[in-house]
Amino acid sequence: MKHLDEGTLQALADGELPAAERRAAEAHLAGCGACAGELAGLRADHSTLAAALARVDVAPPTAAAQMSLRRRRAAAASAWGGEARRALLRAAVLVLALGGVAAAAVPGSPLRVLIERAVAPVPVEAPKPVPAPPVSHAPAPAPAAGISILPDGGAVRVVLNGAAAGLRVHARVSDGDLVEVSAAGAAAGARFRTGPGRIEVLDAGAGEVRIALPRSARAAVVEVDGRVYVAKEGERLRVMGPVARSATARETEFRVQD
Repeated sequence: MKHLDEGTLQALADGELPAAERRAAEAHLAGCGACAGELAGLRADHSTLAAALARVDVAPPTAAAQMSLRRRRAAAASAWGGEARRALLRAAVLVLALGGVAAAAVPGSPLRVLIERAVAPVPVEAPKPVPAPPVSHAPAPAPAAGISILPDGGAVRVVLNGAAAGLRVHARVSDGDLVEVSAAGAAAGARFRTGPGRIEVLDAGAGEVRIALPRSARAAVVEVDGRVYVAKEGERLRVMGPVARSATARETEFRVQD
């Protein structure tokens, strides 16, 4: 599962994402605890620093922090990027919390320098020119759609209803925490419905559906029109439908029959 990058999370925190990107990011956050935790950490860090800086005579904290964050998103190659910058910000908050407010008000003091570096704009290197890619006459990749959820109590069901005959279904055991289902080719127009520990794929055309079942799930099944085709037992897959190609303990592929 691809996580949201730091720039996207920061833009979301600043309220700067376009509406479509914001909705996509919020949908991802609803099912991704790692990204949600990172966003909460960014907001908590800067809220704490803003409250601390309000007690010393430095630039208005909100404006300074926002300027710093916007610049940081463009500074992927800068020495003061991402993690180093957040560590510096947390150090400034910690020293202020330990009673360094008076020292921070003295021009040139080490604490003053620390705070100013924590909120100062990040130097941005000019982007290097990127050569234009060669023109390709290969056909465009088929469109794809997908969804992911967490298991419910360690259990999950992936249900395909109204699938076209010939639909290829690829199922595997993954090392991630989420149940992931994607549809490509003629199946990309399928509709998805979700519930606790359940993903339903409706009216998939004769393309391909790929399913990743987390190894940590204690029970998982793949059903087609009420019939169980694949069941996860421990870390192995037991196949009960017609196999389209050789199956392994953790991966199989089958086709939906008439």
